Amino acid sequence: MNTSIHLSRSAEQRSPNLRRRPKLALVCSVFAAFALFASSALFAQSEDVAVWEQIYRSSQTDDQRVDTMTKIVDMHDRAFAPFMIQALDELTRSQLTVGTTQQIAAKNKLALMIVRELGNLESSDAFEAVWQAYLDAQDPVLKAASAVTLGRIQASEYAPRLALDLAAINLAPVASNSRAQETLALGLVTSLQAMKDPAGFEPVFLASLGWYSTVSKVKETAKEAIKTMVDDPTDSLTNILGSNPDITVKQAAVEAAFASKAPAERKLALLRKALRIGLDRVSPDVADQRATARFRTTVIQNLSSLADKAPETVPMLIEMVKMDKRSDASNDETLAAIVALGINGSDDAARFLSERLMSYNNLERSDGNTVRDKSLIRQYVVSMKASKNPLVRPALLDASRSDYDSNIARLVTDALTVFN
Repeated sequence: MNTSIHLSRSAEQRSPNLRRRPKLALVCSVFAAFALFASSALFAQSEDVAVWEQIYRSSQTDDQRVDTMTKIVDMHDRAFAPFMIQALDELTRSQLTVGTTQQIAAKNKLALMIVRELGNLESSDAFEAVWQAYLDAQDPVLKAASAVTLGRIQASEYAPRLALDLAAINLAPVASNSRAQETLALGLVTSLQAMKDPAGFEPVFLASLGWYSTVSKVKETAKEAIKTMVDDPTDSLTNILGSNPDITVKQAAVEAAFASKAPAERKLALLRKALRIGLDRVSPDVADQRATARFRTTVIQNLSSLADKAPETVPMLIEMVKMDKRSDASNDETLAAIVALGINGSDDAARFLSERLMSYNNLERSDGNTVRDKSLIRQYVVSMKASKNPLVRPALLDASRSDYDSNIARLVTDALTVFN
């Protein structure tokens, strides 16, 4: 007996898998049960879909179909997506605008429920059916909802067409149809925002400045959308700067570019083009002249904020200073240009700053500088210090020998410490 026990233990030691077989069998049983449960659940789910589909198709009235689809939509179940896509296809094939008034209303109500739920489910297989609904819809609510769903399911191949449709609405309201236009515009903005396709940026940007009412929320939504649609919108904004004649649109384009996540060099390239546009703009309208001056000032301040040091900017800044009207009306843009020249710090910038200060030095010796001149002199001196370019030192030394007031004299002394 002892021998048989010993042999039994030896067999266990030689074959440890013998001890594991009961556990392995248990695991296999669990997996088998799970697989059976999953397949049963899947079968039950498929059976549910089939039952509801049969109920929908056996409905005798529009109200019954609407009621059935409402119950299906309320389940928020992805398993119903293929059926809903098929149902939407059938609705568009039957033509949404054909039938009695009641039939048309029911078709549109059904299509609207389906389109919205396909968007909620983010059913990517629905893009063709939803696109057809967008094309066929005459009802602005259904058309807008179709656009929104196209955005939610990332059907970005349709972004160029949606962008064109929004651009057309942006142009002007149709008096008899403006509310419908606003409804669709909001849907298009929402869709293009979700797609984040560069093709949609320009019309969404222009929608943020468009004719739309506050109630519609089109402008508000578009303003938020352009902050996140694309990281680098400079190509679209450069196009707007060159093609749109409205100075307020140009101003907004510059502000949007500066606020974007575009690389600094891309922003700077746009700002230089914007400055050239601002300098070349001539208008007999006083309000437009003031707006253009604000535009130029904004551009230059943004160049300074980005520490622009490109030599090609300097001639435009010099041109800006020379445009000074020797009045308070041009103070802001002249001062902004002088600041930018100091930040630029190139040899050409330093030479111009020096020449201007030398001319003021000569005027000071004959008491020829006005109160306004002295405010500009202070900025010239500060900008010369900021330039850190030794070419400005002779003009600063000459200023130190002029009879400036104590305020300017202190600024000159402080600037010279940079070059000692």
